[in-house]
Amino acid sequence: MHEFLMNLALAVVTAAVPIIATYLVKYIKQLSESAAANTDNVQTKSYIAEITAAVTDAVSATSQTYVDALKAAGEFTVEAQKEAAQKALTACIASLTPAATAFIESVYGDITEYLTIKIESEVRKQKLELSTKTTAGS
Repeated sequence: MHEFLMNLALAVVTAAVPIIATYLVKYIKQLSESAAANTDNVQTKSYIAEITAAVTDAVSATSQTYVDALKAAGEFTVEAQKEAAQKALTACIASLTPAATAFIESVYGDITEYLTIKIESEVRKQKLELSTKTTAGS
């Protein structure tokens, strides 16, 4: 009787192992896919934060070191505006990590075009903020 029970238990375990293993493999695969999706989201958020900071810092620095002096001297011409935009673009690209640069190129294509649009948007935003502060301070 003891031998019969041992053989029966062995048969049940032998039949159950492949089924349990299949479910276990599927579960592990789902966990892996979920972790990869979360990692991608975290990495994407990190790149977006890095790009935003680079654009904001580049525009602020260019304004402080180049634009403000030219405006004060009354020499902020169209050519100077183009030069300021180029300086901001150069500073922005220089401050991005290679991974963020690759991210922009893979998602948006041309990094120069993408950052130029972001820089122009940031310049407008900073102008509006300055205008609002000036109006509120009056």
